[in-house]
Amino acid sequence: MTKVSSQSPARLFTAFGTVLYVDPSTGELRHGPTESSPSNLFFDPGKHSGSGERQGQLIHSDKGSPEPIVCHPDICLTGSRSQRENRASEPTMLELIPLERGLMALKSGDVFLSAIPDGKVTLCAEVCSTWELFLATESWCTDIVYKGARWYSETDKFDRQRIQSYIVHPTIRADTNASCRKRKVLIYGYTKWSHGRVYYDLSKRLHSDGYIIDIIDWQNDNSAHFRGIKDYYDFFLTALDGVSNLVDSYHVPYEKIIGISHHEFDMRMLIERKGIDVFDRLANYGVVSEYLYSASALRGIARLPKVVPLGVDYQYFFSALPTSLTTVGYATSMSLKTYGIELKRGELAEAAAREAGLAFKVAGSTANQVSFHDMPEFYRSVDAVVSTSINESGPLSVLEGAAAGRLVIGTPVGHFPIKAYQGGGIVAPIEPEKFKAFTSSTLRYYKENPAAFVDKCHETREAAVKFDWQYMIDDWKELIDRPGSNSKLTPSTAPLSS
Repeated sequence: MTKVSSQSPARLFTAFGTVLYVDPSTGELRHGPTESSPSNLFFDPGKHSGSGERQGQLIHSDKGSPEPIVCHPDICLTGSRSQRENRASEPTMLELIPLERGLMALKSGDVFLSAIPDGKVTLCAEVCSTWELFLATESWCTDIVYKGARWYSETDKFDRQRIQSYIVHPTIRADTNASCRKRKVLIYGYTKWSHGRVYYDLSKRLHSDGYIIDIIDWQNDNSAHFRGIKDYYDFFLTALDGVSNLVDSYHVPYEKIIGISHHEFDMRMLIERKGIDVFDRLANYGVVSEYLYSASALRGIARLPKVVPLGVDYQYFFSALPTSLTTVGYATSMSLKTYGIELKRGELAEAAAREAGLAFKVAGSTANQVSFHDMPEFYRSVDAVVSTSINESGPLSVLEGAAAGRLVIGTPVGHFPIKAYQGGGIVAPIEPEKFKAFTSSTLRYYKENPAAFVDKCHETREAAVKFDWQYMIDDWKELIDRPGSNSKLTPSTAPLSS
């Protein structure tokens, strides 16, 4: 008889949104739809391994005594069924490896447990990828500190790109009904480029602090999903231009929405659609830079926002320093018009680079996007990063370029003036001709003085340590944990002095 641990066993869900179960007629471990699969298979915790992970067994628990699962390369069976088929019947001990954002893998020896798309479950994968990802109903399965995850550096055993790129769909998370120590938040937003990078980092960082943070793509019609997930999540976090759709299309009450301003124009959009008093109805209201804090007040929004600064995963972007300046990088869209105003002005960066006699390289465009997971490689392929925007929330590219140890030049918008003051780059004039003249001259100087260039890149990379998420994340926690905490502007009644 198998003794089940006193800690609550966990049901396991796959990356396909299916659940593990044992077929009562065959004794085979399979995965299938949550609504039609029997609830008879659990992961039972055992002892901690020497490396810090937990070991345990898959247990078939139905009407009789709990029975362990025996995993083979081609099939997984109950112990009794395996014995009847003259296979090895020793229960398989599995090492539970917490990954990120509540994802986990199960491993025995050198191979991983896989959920094959046809419904089979096998123990034969030499590399952990999408089919090897699981989510559990119990938080103890993945309740570890993010920085302790050793899998991150074992690239021969873990397909880091696919694991990081996998988005946990909120319907799968809601099906697990997993609990957490803090809040459960669904981000309604853009899953790519800078927004995607920020939301991914938040999901990963906050999970290790006891939160569940997921994202749903606002470019899709999610009507069929929201009915089943609205009650599971405590709050819905979105950029201000997503508030109207959450309320009108998905019937999320304002009191469950945390609005974030990434840009002055998203304030304008929300005011035009819902009126200026809508900010008072939100669960909380934040902005990603001090610049936007001022912009909010100047637009007449009485509710004072919480400043929740953007951060960067410093170690992820950290790179060897370039030895000379030959290529200028541009890490955002070359052009973007909002309300008829050109915001990006990428042609200025290209003109400055050409005038300095340097190559110019663009990371992508809105129509041809580079995954934000590939951006470290982009920064390694250039020697400088230039930002030309006339209005920005960040920009995020200057933080990433600084962490990569590149020469960073940008306009005085968003948080960049502060970051540059802290050593994270060089501020250029915002007027087009002055920008081109200053930037081309600065690039030419560092091109002709390699030693000064390397020193500047080193100083920039050292300064960027303070831009890491570890110094920013507490403000985001406060935004989530303290709904309704913002104060309001109080109109002055004192007469103006002459």
